[in-house]
Amino acid sequence: MVFRGTESYADATELNAAAEDLGGFLEGATYRDHMILSTGCHPTTVSSAIGILSEIASRPRFRSIEVERSILREELLETLDARGRVVDLDNIAHQSVFGEEGLGLPIEGSSENLARFSVDDLRQHHARWLVGSNCVLSVAGDVEVDEILAQVAQGFASLPEGNRPTDQAPRPAIGKPTVRFVRDSSSQVDIRVSFRGSPVHHPEYPALVMLARLLADGLASRMHAELVDRRGLAYALHAGLTTYADDGLFDFDVSVAPNRASEAMSAILEFAESAKRFRFSRSELERARRRYRYGLAFMEDSAVDLAAWHGRAALFGTATDLDALEHRIARVDESRLRRAARLVFNRSGLVVSAVGELSRGEYRRMRDAIEAF
Repeated sequence: MVFRGTESYADATELNAAAEDLGGFLEGATYRDHMILSTGCHPTTVSSAIGILSEIASRPRFRSIEVERSILREELLETLDARGRVVDLDNIAHQSVFGEEGLGLPIEGSSENLARFSVDDLRQHHARWLVGSNCVLSVAGDVEVDEILAQVAQGFASLPEGNRPTDQAPRPAIGKPTVRFVRDSSSQVDIRVSFRGSPVHHPEYPALVMLARLLADGLASRMHAELVDRRGLAYALHAGLTTYADDGLFDFDVSVAPNRASEAMSAILEFAESAKRFRFSRSELERARRRYRYGLAFMEDSAVDLAAWHGRAALFGTATDLDALEHRIARVDESRLRRAARLVFNRSGLVVSAVGELSRGEYRRMRDAIEAF
């Protein structure tokens, strides 16, 4: 709704036209723990771009709520089946891990909430969250820093300082492993095997980054070589970290045929257990470090990526940790990798989420494999 006109621009069309005249276009994204308002522009038009963003953040008109409501309703329906059940794997997995806490709720919200929101609700939400103490403005590109600071001070002068809301840390993982299956008509079954991980500032975070890359980063990684190239269980798989300010997840994602879901899931769990004892060759370790280092170098060529990386790091107070991450990763050895695997890959933090149409007996075999982990 903040994109539907501001103090100087009557509606969304005028606002978008102004941004596109500067060489970029407006973007907005909502994540589970933060939101982003952004635009690109030519280096000679930075001042105008900052002015547009400041109006979006501080002086939106909140017009055409019914139009936006209908658009969001279509977006929300993409996460549901014909019976109104959630079939989006990311939403299912987060709800299974975090329950009714904030991180467990779908970003899209519910149909009931979407229907009841009023402009007054939006204004209250805006006044609480879009304030100076809860905001970071990140600028990347060929610019003069002193000029940028002056433009920001002028453009965002009307943004109230406010108070940064406090977060309540999610509860730690306890209890038995959890499995959640949602039946949905599809030619494949999407599976996510989740373990509670760690935030960026945790001492073992660099080892977890390395572990994810060694296990499933690239076609030459161990899991891809075994599960895809040798056993043909899936077309592709992924392992990676999802991090928040005070928590994190270590996820394995795979899409498989309905009659091979339990086999694929069992293979992932076997890798997770074996990672506690793995021996990695020097070439494997160097390749993982090199790919991480090259990724940082590639980011230097993208103003968009730089702004997002540094903006989020500043917002959550992790800039120091991220700046030192390359050096910390360089010091990760085999013993640190095995220790990190023992920290994360355990029964109490295990949640398996699946969406699709399982073949007969597959769900029982999946549960048996989970219980045996």
